[in-house]
Amino acid sequence: MASSAPAVVGPTSFDDLCLGRSAQFVVARLLRFWDSRNIKKQRKFMGITLLFLDEQNSVIHGFITAARSGHYHPGLRSGSIVKVSRFEFARCTNLYKITDNPFVIRFLPQTTIDEVAPIINLQKFMLRKFEHLQALDNTNLELPDVVGMIRSVQGSDLSDATVMTRVVVRFVIEPNVVVYLSLWDEAAATFRGLISSGERAQSVMVVPTVNPKIFGGNLYPNSTPATKFYFDMNLPAITQFTARLYSTLIILILN
Repeated sequence: MASSAPAVVGPTSFDDLCLGRSAQFVVARLLRFWDSRNIKKQRKFMGITLLFLDEQNSVIHGFITAARSGHYHPGLRSGSIVKVSRFEFARCTNLYKITDNPFVIRFLPQTTIDEVAPIINLQKFMLRKFEHLQALDNTNLELPDVVGMIRSVQGSDLSDATVMTRVVVRFVIEPNVVVYLSLWDEAAATFRGLISSGERAQSVMVVPTVNPKIFGGNLYPNSTPATKFYFDMNLPAITQFTARLYSTLIILILN
């Protein structure tokens, strides 16, 4: 009798992962990654946080401890599609959530991560509306994403991309709703570089992983080490926001 061929085991979707350590693996796009630091311990480096998007359009974050970061960091590339195997799947804390997924992929000494070639969406964001952002004030429960239009920018040396002092962006996130996006440190320097030519002065952008705070009755989404800036007009988040904004303006003009 001919022996049967070994079963082909496919990747597990994020929603079907089992808690604990096992040989299961996932295939996902590595959206972005950043150094995680403890601001209460003089910005001590704690490890690397990663954000993954799978073929089911689900998002989950991963974590590599500081002790293992040197092994994995050289092979990490934002935007790449990777196969991650032999990890621990666990519940994440209730604070500083960066996705809607209540679980985390923890890298172990035996975890492997290799680039592969399936087709997976380029981005997915955890966008929140104004009321939700207000409710998150000083709770540290989530670090949401916001989309909006740049109205104006305040800060010193805005043309110098090496300056890391605070930048405040008046940011329209809904018709007639303006928040004050506060950018600090590397996020402030990166943003200076983007606007130094003046091309981004009135642009719509997505800003992920902010920490909402209310001061003097105004909402200030504060940047974090994970904050980036996305201006691609083909991103669904930007096209949908732009359509809503201009539809409202047309209605106001007609009335």
